Amino acid sequence: MERINIGIFGRVNSGKSTLMNLLTQQETSIVDPTPGTTADVKTTVMEIHELGPVKIFDTAGIDETGILGAKKKEKTFSALKRSDIVLLVINENNPVYKNDDYSTESEVLSFSEKRGKEILIVYNKFKGFPCIREAVSAKIDGRNKYPYIELELSERSNYSKLIEFIRKNSKLQPAKTPLLPDMDKNKIVFLNIPIDEETPEGRFLRPQMMIEEYLVRRFVPTFAYRMDLGKARSIIAEESAGEKKRFDEFITHLNRNGKLQLLITDSQAMDIISKWTKDAHYMVTTFSIVMINFLSRGNLELFVNGARSFKDLKPGDKVMIAEGCNHDRKAEDIGTVQIPKKIEAVFGKDAVQVDHYFGRVFAEYEKLKEYKLVIHCGGCMLDQQAIASRMEDLIESGVNFTNYGVLLSYFQGEEALNKVIEPFGLKV
Repeated sequence: MERINIGIFGRVNSGKSTLMNLLTQQETSIVDPTPGTTADVKTTVMEIHELGPVKIFDTAGIDETGILGAKKKEKTFSALKRSDIVLLVINENNPVYKNDDYSTESEVLSFSEKRGKEILIVYNKFKGFPCIREAVSAKIDGRNKYPYIELELSERSNYSKLIEFIRKNSKLQPAKTPLLPDMDKNKIVFLNIPIDEETPEGRFLRPQMMIEEYLVRRFVPTFAYRMDLGKARSIIAEESAGEKKRFDEFITHLNRNGKLQLLITDSQAMDIISKWTKDAHYMVTTFSIVMINFLSRGNLELFVNGARSFKDLKPGDKVMIAEGCNHDRKAEDIGTVQIPKKIEAVFGKDAVQVDHYFGRVFAEYEKLKEYKLVIHCGGCMLDQQAIASRMEDLIESGVNFTNYGVLLSYFQGEEALNKVIEPFGLKV
């Protein structure tokens, strides 16, 4: 689900977890006066009317010191990169503000502005303590750029005031990126799903489910087909010919009177599909390409441009393969087996170093600079904000990046690559 991400940031004991609990109206985060109680990013989801579905991050204080403090800060800034709205919390009862340079707050504000975040300031009030908002505001927001609110965050009755403050000052709307270009309701979309050892029993993978639901909801008929990749690639002529005959028969049947408009295939089958559909008049693409175009909010072209840098790799270069999901890797896994095999075949054994990053873990900015190319999966287990954050880091660090589906199509030649990006109005 597409959501707006709201991140809560500030110093240790500023009231971030109290704010999280006020927003959710429950004990979502542990609140305690002990400094450093929040050790990692706490995430929850809820619905805010008019804003829609939101994801909220409660983060550790960014002013903690030492090795552990540095690790917490790294996680906190990772959440900041993925936030659409930044709530900066300032504790009005904290004596540190009296003679402070406000570098902590300034760091959050500066980074948030650089990444185009909406910034809202929340002053955490305490009964019986003087208001210091004006003094603090003069230091961190001399031009009064940021909307602010003063609230006693521990008072649950202030919930509606907080929600109204966010709603009133946010201009964001949930992103409405189409999963696919407009499809003809009177024509068929062919889904080529070569189930392998890594496909769990009882369900399709998320991109397959998302695309099936998206099309059917829009009255576009679909046809799900399982290709036997083992037979299609067989060196025994009768087996490969038999699999192609089965495929061709279905295609011919579905495409009578030009009724087939698009074939979407698993990326790992592009070596077969690119040959078998070479002269086809219907469009072709991959599940991975559909997903990365959707999650990058239509920025597929950046991944296409990045694929061209593959030929420029040299011995000693480092390549990162990044997958947004966690699962045990088996058989001919694309990220850990197929793509590394291709790199080895082109450049030689161990000539190019391949590193893997799985799940939510992604290399930090300085580490990214070590890589010549990042090859990313479709990102189906991530959200648009996470993909945007990764892309921004890569662009700032000057590292080229591409995608599984784009690269596996690129391996089949320019004609094959052009075919899979054609549905999105692109051409190399």
